Parts: sequence; C-alpha cells; structure tokens
Amino acid sequence: MPNYQLLCIFKNLPKSELMMGIKAAATCILDHNGVIKSFENLGLRRLPIRLIGNDAQTCREGHYIFINFISGTTKVYEVMAALNRESDILRRVLSNDDKASEKPECHCDKYGYFVTDIVDYTKPLTVWNKKITDPLYKTRL
Repeated sequence: MPNYQLLCIFKNLPKSELMMGIKAAATCILDHNGVIKSFENLGLRRLPIRLIGNDAQTCREGHYIFINFISGTTKVYEVMAALNRESDILRRVLSNDDKASEKPECHCDKYGYFVTDIVDYTKPLTVWNKKITDPLYKTRL
C-alpha cells in the first residue's frame, strides 16, 4: 500500500474547533481503511490568495496541517470525497509520498560501508565522477 501526504488548510478557528476539524479529517482516513503515520502542524499562516469556504466566508489566514498516512489506491478517492464535505477545510492537497516507500540503494559490498549516493553533488563533477554517473560517457552517436 502506498504512502500519501495530505495537506489540509483549515480556517482560522479557535483551538478547540481546530482540534475537532483535525479529528474529523483523521476519522475520514481511518473510516476508509487508512493507517495514519504522523501529523505535522505548520501553524497559522497567511494564505497566498483569499480563499472562500463552504459557508461563503472569505479567509485570509489558515492553519496548515500535514497528515502522513498509508491507504489503498482506490480508497484515496473516497477519502478526498469525504474531505470535500468538511466545512472547516479550505483546501486539501493529496500527494503520493514516494520517498518514504522506496529504500535507498546500498553499496556496502562495493565500498565496505553504507553509502546512499556515490557522488557528492555539492562539489563540481570531475571526469571520474562523470564516468560513474553518465552511462553514455565517451560513446559515439
């Protein structure tokens, strides 16, 4: 089952109502057989544009909440449909979190220690590095 990240932008609500909104979003995920891994509160921020909620109220600030969860691919559409009915959520953005599901490549046998990437890209590439990273290095067209 793939990992997903859900960004919910809630209205500028008091803390008790915000907690009820987060709980409602979490129960939507759990009701559709999702497993919540973590929550991350990015706090109250000014919105880049004015957003209009379901009650036709214009909002200029919102609480940004990240929810990392695991769910089936067919259930994600049902989760988003359920979150569309929530009145406290201004925007919801769902993205597939590929970095959490893939395992880093191990070069232990070759180098004798764990290396996630062979080349340090912060330094300029030398000819030796280009031979490793570019499979078509010095091949004729």
